[in-house]
Amino acid sequence: MKRICAVFLLVVLAVSTGRLVFPYPQNDAKTFPVYDNMYYNGKPDTATVGLIASNILYENKIWPNRQNVGVLPTQEEFAVLVRAEIANPGPLILDIESLALRGSPGMARHNMEILATLADWAHKAAPGKVIGYYGTNTLSDVLPPYQALAKELATHVDAFFPSLYSFNDNRVNWEKRAQTAQAEARALDAKKPVYFFLWPQYHEGTAMALRYLNGDYWKFQLETARHYANGIVLWGPSHFPWNDKSGWWAATKEFMSSLR
Repeated sequence: MKRICAVFLLVVLAVSTGRLVFPYPQNDAKTFPVYDNMYYNGKPDTATVGLIASNILYENKIWPNRQNVGVLPTQEEFAVLVRAEIANPGPLILDIESLALRGSPGMARHNMEILATLADWAHKAAPGKVIGYYGTNTLSDVLPPYQALAKELATHVDAFFPSLYSFNDNRVNWEKRAQTAQAEARALDAKKPVYFFLWPQYHEGTAMALRYLNGDYWKFQLETARHYANGIVLWGPSHFPWNDKSGWWAATKEFMSSLR
């Protein structure tokens, strides 16, 4: 009876707020980790406010200068790369965007098998580490013909890492993207956590390209991510200096305080 009542309450909340409500709390730093993969020059020690340093292995480390992209290295060579990128306590995210689950059935199958193999090798090289793929071209925005391949690839990872970067200030659309991202991940494997990648700058190619988000919009994204995801990964490129004048970092610190 208690479970039925709880489900009913969730439905009422969903109807009243227009949001899909998770059937479990996401209220503190233990249940809602915020990982740091920001590379800004001059970045302060973010661990002091509760961020957890994470790890990324980029595809240009696997295939330097884009030579032989999609050709498997040896397992030993890949293990060396993995071990060089797992010093931080957070998960290891494999960022391979060139092997999309798209194209001809044969090519999509080939790409999936390469990605699955690399994920398996990463687990062997870093036992106990959470392993997953950055969402772009892998386990996010999967077209219907490739859903079966995505589900197969999902069995080789521990978590999902979809990108929720900013293209404009449309909050309604941003929240819809968050809803879609979590729903897609749950459809692939409802038991695995979903961590949204957030970037405090607007994406390249947009009207506000590379400007820093203001504190209010950033706070909205953090709180919305808290509502739909299991955690967050913060990212920022190394060719930009640390800049918190827009208020995004103050909003981050406030958000982290709310998790304590």
